[in-house]
Amino acid sequence: MNNTNLCSPAEAVWFFSKLIRLDYSLFAALNVLLAGLLAGDLHGFQLEYLIAFFVVFLAAVGAFAFNDYYDFEVDLRNHRYDRPLVLGLLSRRVALVTGLVSFSLVILLSLFLNPLAMSLVLVSLPLFFLYSLGLKRKILVKNVLIAYAFVATIIFGSLVSDAIIEPLIVYFAVMGFIVGLAFEIMLDIGDVEGDEELGIETLSTRFGLKTAAQVSVILYGSIMILDPLPFFVMIDFRLYLDYVFLLLILIPVISYLFISKLLMKEQSKKSICRLKKRVFVTMQVGCMAYLIGVLL
Repeated sequence: MNNTNLCSPAEAVWFFSKLIRLDYSLFAALNVLLAGLLAGDLHGFQLEYLIAFFVVFLAAVGAFAFNDYYDFEVDLRNHRYDRPLVLGLLSRRVALVTGLVSFSLVILLSLFLNPLAMSLVLVSLPLFFLYSLGLKRKILVKNVLIAYAFVATIIFGSLVSDAIIEPLIVYFAVMGFIVGLAFEIMLDIGDVEGDEELGIETLSTRFGLKTAAQVSVILYGSIMILDPLPFFVMIDFRLYLDYVFLLLILIPVISYLFISKLLMKEQSKKSICRLKKRVFVTMQVGCMAYLIGVLL
């Protein structure tokens, strides 16, 4: 059933924002600016960073729209009532057109970037489309591709104005890969019922919920160690022995500890939904700790 015609304009905007995961898309785009600041490349207004912001934002919007379009049956089986297509609040055609238009704009905007940054965009974009088209059905492939998206965004932000990838950017990108991998493995736990029915292989369907939770917790544990390490090791002089940074970064470290305990205690769909929101907020706090550390 399609209820689009019954929606007010405000409701339609709200449903569309859910389709494109506005919060996640904005977070991804803001990470480009964060990378520019961490690298010391972004100073005031720079047009190339504005273009890069919209490149990543639109790439995320398109990827999420394609994901919901191709995952419609999977989301129905998993009772994903947080998806507007499943509820009939938006048509699948809206998702398809959104994906096509967004990816087309990404290609167009990337032409205004330097060759290295443009190349990274043009290499990554087909991977995200293939992810929605079928790669996500392969065990660990979907998790690695999403984790790669975290890495690509950070590296991209460092390459927007020059061809140098600073040590802190490499370090931050590695952490992005680890937390992205942990996050996606955790999310698969909540979708295990529908994935099993449709023959989609994940760690949860192959080895069980407990094992998937343990892998995710091990990865979160790695982040708990890596997050404060720049305080103790000279990775970047702006964070080394910076007690403000240490105090701030301990907040997400403690949060990941509680998330890990809750994840090991319960692997229900409801619990994963709660932890998903908590991890997302924790990632943002971690980013802010690094940003404040390099700016102050």
